Amino acid sequence: MNTEKRLHIHHKTCYTYGGKVKLNPQKILLSPSNRRHFQAHSVHTSFSPAPKGINQRVDMEGNLFQQVWFDQEVEKFEINTQIELTVFPVNPFEFIIDKSFENRNEADELTFSYDEEKRFYLHPFLANDTTAKISDLASQFKRDSINAVDFLVKITAHIHGLCRHMIREDPGIWSPEKTLSEKQGSCRDLAWLLITILREEGIASRFVSGYAYNPDLEENHELHAWVEAYCPGAGWIGLDPSLGLLTDAGYIPLAASYLPHLTLPVDGTYVGNYSSKLDSSVEIKEI
Repeated sequence: MNTEKRLHIHHKTCYTYGGKVKLNPQKILLSPSNRRHFQAHSVHTSFSPAPKGINQRVDMEGNLFQQVWFDQEVEKFEINTQIELTVFPVNPFEFIIDKSFENRNEADELTFSYDEEKRFYLHPFLANDTTAKISDLASQFKRDSINAVDFLVKITAHIHGLCRHMIREDPGIWSPEKTLSEKQGSCRDLAWLLITILREEGIASRFVSGYAYNPDLEENHELHAWVEAYCPGAGWIGLDPSLGLLTDAGYIPLAASYLPHLTLPVDGTYVGNYSSKLDSSVEIKEI
């Protein structure tokens, strides 16, 4: 995105239940996170039915959310979020990484490490359970990459070339091994695969959920998932394995976490022996 743009986002979420249920308190993660490449002018969320209470909160990872609770039974729960913001042109490579972060071992492979203070804080973003198949994916790039930026660019592009991006409506995230065996996956599957690889290589990474607006692509009005890797000096760097690129001004994050399910736009339970159905739509327009 090379020019400044003002965007209007309408995100509609509707849960329909098979009968009357009682909603427990709900966590609503539909407020844009703070980033330097956009300015939010207004964020308005309406609920139907109207909740008994609404509280603006910040979770343990710094994500803005609304906590809502109800005093009535419902058969339908609808959330409408209207956001107006301006996005500014940004160079995704405009940063400097501390040289102490990257080293080479005896086999001339690039390695990455944090000092003790950073590693203590980043522990959840480094936790990993992987296999040799996943570990081997990055081996060639550890030798061939000039530095950390080069490695991140190459491994992100490699995942994009290796696995086709697909639209997958069913919930949940595939294991990295399944994504590799299928050679395809949704944006969230590809993001989790890249996170697993980066953590195996000692790079702290987190899962990001939000909107990715690209007027040149046919599918640009859906929720999207990508990755942020932490590099000392530069902070969190956005990577999108669905496109094989670093993230730019078109990416509007709603939540980031070390675990994907902690970024769900709506998180809550209900009491009642009825099934539920979710319908969701996102519309993004330039104004």
